[in-house]
Amino acid sequence: MPHFSAPLPPAFSLTGQPRPYQPGLAPAPSPLQPHCIAVDRLRRWLPVVSRDAVNAKGERVNITDQDLERTLVVLTYAWTPGTRQTYGTGLLIFHVFCDSREIPEEQRCPASTVLMLAFISACTGAYSGAALANYFYAVQAWHTLHGAPWTMTKAEAMTALNGATALAPPKSKQEKRVLFTKEIIKAIHDALDLLIPLDAAVYACLMTTFWSAARLGEFTVPTLRSFEPKLHIKRSNVRQTQDRHGFSVTAFSLPWTKSAPEGEEVYWAVQDGVWDPAAALDNPWLLTIQQTRWPSFPGNTHQERCDR
Repeated sequence: MPHFSAPLPPAFSLTGQPRPYQPGLAPAPSPLQPHCIAVDRLRRWLPVVSRDAVNAKGERVNITDQDLERTLVVLTYAWTPGTRQTYGTGLLIFHVFCDSREIPEEQRCPASTVLMLAFISACTGAYSGAALANYFYAVQAWHTLHGAPWTMTKAEAMTALNGATALAPPKSKQEKRVLFTKEIIKAIHDALDLLIPLDAAVYACLMTTFWSAARLGEFTVPTLRSFEPKLHIKRSNVRQTQDRHGFSVTAFSLPWTKSAPEGEEVYWAVQDGVWDPAAALDNPWLLTIQQTRWPSFPGNTHQERCDR
């Protein structure tokens, strides 16, 4: 007999505390959109009519409320926490726009093509093309998650988003940056005090990500409280090994990356001079970080600094 009720991890934060809305981005009070952190909005903000236990003919299917709730959890895992957070921001902006136009809740989902085109057009000039695309796909994901039909065609969406990108404000576009070189690293090294645990940690992170050609986000966490053993690298994920040429290297087993959810391995080798990642990682001052009190500044608490 198959087991149909295997436990699943929660698809949203259980402890995160929502912050006040930013000025101009507070939605009208509604029981359908409770105040919660951004990563939870995709699931917790509900349309007037959500997924129901009926088939295409409108006939009731013998599916329980618990089955529907489990469906929401499974579908939510199609998006990474970072994507859900971005989509949560987009969903907020969409509802604030609808509030400004007095769009009733029942017209927000399913959203008509004319509503979505008006939403994109109203936001054009205020956001970058990439940001606005994320906000558009947030509304689409919200429909998919809650079983609402999506009527806007791909051609209409791409045409509107391409127009919004062409009209994006110049300040929203990043200028090309110079290549990250050993000379830049040397300048950073000379500006740091490696006898200070924070500086030692920053330099070790820089050396590891640079020489392993890894993304910075694969070796860091957004805040001290957001560490997840199944997602973030630990000391136990570091080992000494040899590469395919027989050279000694330090390997890092990343538990999860966006492009490799099952995890992947990166590594670096010992280098000469101040650019040696092995020396940076072996700095004994790294072991004192947990016992070190972070410096404070007026109006800047320890947790506020870590949240940046």
